[in-house]
Amino acid sequence: MLPDSPPTSAAPENAQSAVPGMIDRNRALLSEAEMHVYKTVNGQDLAAYVFHPKNEDPSIPVAPGPHPAVAFFYSSTWDSGLISQFAPQCLYFCHRGMVAVLFDYRVSSRHGTGPIEAMQDARSALRWLRINAAALGINPDQIVAAGGAAGAQLAASAAMLAGFDDLGDDTSTPCTPNALILFNPILDTTRKGSELEKFPAKAAAKAASPLHNAKRKLPPMLIFHGTADRVIPCETSRKFCRKMRWRGNDCRLSAFDGCGHGFFNFNVDATLYELTLNAADAFLVEKGFLPPPVDVDTEPRLARI
Repeated sequence: MLPDSPPTSAAPENAQSAVPGMIDRNRALLSEAEMHVYKTVNGQDLAAYVFHPKNEDPSIPVAPGPHPAVAFFYSSTWDSGLISQFAPQCLYFCHRGMVAVLFDYRVSSRHGTGPIEAMQDARSALRWLRINAAALGINPDQIVAAGGAAGAQLAASAAMLAGFDDLGDDTSTPCTPNALILFNPILDTTRKGSELEKFPAKAAAKAASPLHNAKRKLPPMLIFHGTADRVIPCETSRKFCRKMRWRGNDCRLSAFDGCGHGFFNFNVDATLYELTLNAADAFLVEKGFLPPPVDVDTEPRLARI
């Protein structure tokens, strides 16, 4: 069983490491969160930054839990990345009454690992949330997994795939999230898709490819993708959604015309960041994870698509 580690104020030494030249503009936002170690592998700690629900007015008490949760896995190609990437989204959702969590996972630049190990970590992370649901104030039946690029593949793989569990996990606890929000996701890891060379063999890449493992009775999914994405083609998300819907799943693509890779990040375009947040919020309201915004009959806080 994964331990319920006490919160600490210091991050693991490797938690914020990145490729030289990467600028971490959101790192200061991590001070709003509790840092836990959700997993230790080969002597290296993997961090979870937990943002608890809060009100804009601190004099108003937060509604008692358990609360829905959203788990973010940062964008990468399993090589590097910044755990703080989705910190702005976490701050938004914690003010909407969710427990929002940023999860670190193993990457090649810091751990010498590949996609398989990262997939194991994502499954461990989602199990950690459920195992520690009471301590974290989480409803274990309302966990949303979210991520960008390879981080989105990790979220999708936890929902769709079998056989990628860490040997140390208690697999009696399910890792399947109850809904997914994916940003320019890597959904095809075969020869026709992205990053085949990161996998130990072609068979492993196909087994890890969400596009090639669509099945029935999967959690609802919302995908954001720019039509001008030159890193991960939007057409892959279109094809994935078609296959998912053919199998009776609720899978929606919100395609942003003319937008490139990473358009949804707060530091890239604040308006597009708000548009994606607004759509994600509406999706979670529809699916029963969130109540309607309190200002629903007044001016919207975020821009509408």
